[in-house]
Amino acid sequence: MPTQIQRLVVLMLENRSFDHMLGFLKRDNPAIDGLNGDEWNFAADERAPYRSRSGQGFFTCGEELRSRVLKTHRPLTANTIHVWRTALSAITSVAEELKTVLSVDELNRSERFRFPDHQRAFVAGRALLRMILGGYCNCAPEDLCFTYGDNQKPKIETDGRLSRTVSFNLSHSVDAIQIAVAREGELGIDVEHLAREHNVDGLLAECLTDEEARSVCRLNNPQRQVAFLRYWVHKEAFLKYIGCGFSVSPKQVTVSFCDSGRSIMRCPNQMADVVIFGRDLQCAPGYIAAIATRERDCAIQSLAL
Repeated sequence: MPTQIQRLVVLMLENRSFDHMLGFLKRDNPAIDGLNGDEWNFAADERAPYRSRSGQGFFTCGEELRSRVLKTHRPLTANTIHVWRTALSAITSVAEELKTVLSVDELNRSERFRFPDHQRAFVAGRALLRMILGGYCNCAPEDLCFTYGDNQKPKIETDGRLSRTVSFNLSHSVDAIQIAVAREGELGIDVEHLAREHNVDGLLAECLTDEEARSVCRLNNPQRQVAFLRYWVHKEAFLKYIGCGFSVSPKQVTVSFCDSGRSIMRCPNQMADVVIFGRDLQCAPGYIAAIATRERDCAIQSLAL
């Protein structure tokens, strides 16, 4: 006689939980098709990703973050750019502990932020930057020193103490942070949140050339916002590349999009002979990002924490 069923267990997954599970599997097995590994649930209070493995979500201590950075590091070869990315909310929980790797100047800068959330984001972002760069320069994060250009673009100070240095650039928006690193040459990177409200129609005349504005105006409203922001991240990446900040208007930068997420950028009024190449970047859902480099065909490797 067949054994009677004693218990019946029903497992139910809401869509976000299912997405989270699939994203986790993708990270262990890149051969899984149809995912990018960024699928996750969000915490209701922090809007940060829950993930199922140490170092894949909220970091519980600074040493855990440092260990994860070291494990993620890859050799940086010529004509290659590493783009590191993570959620700021995954590292701000240990911001107080991360202060130990910051300089006095950086700590003073953090105190000038009015809101605690902004202070924690600055501290966590700078500490992460130091941990990443320290791995390339073969030094402790706290041993790095920075110099700043006229528009506050930072560079690693080359005073003979370090066996090697790298070039870098950082950008963050809401909960996304991206850090680009290369062995040499200038870099510019920008990331923006797609859901942030923008008065696109009001910004077109200020930020885009007439031809660029016409291409955006031909689109419907949802597509118009994405198209405008794609121009914007490429232009801002260009301005960060040349280190001029907004002393040059983005309207003076011309962006010509090519195939495969690439662009060719010029600034005729300021530097007629300079051509910079842009590239769309992989980023978390809900964000758009671009990088600007002098090399047209450099390899870009994405490193997600």
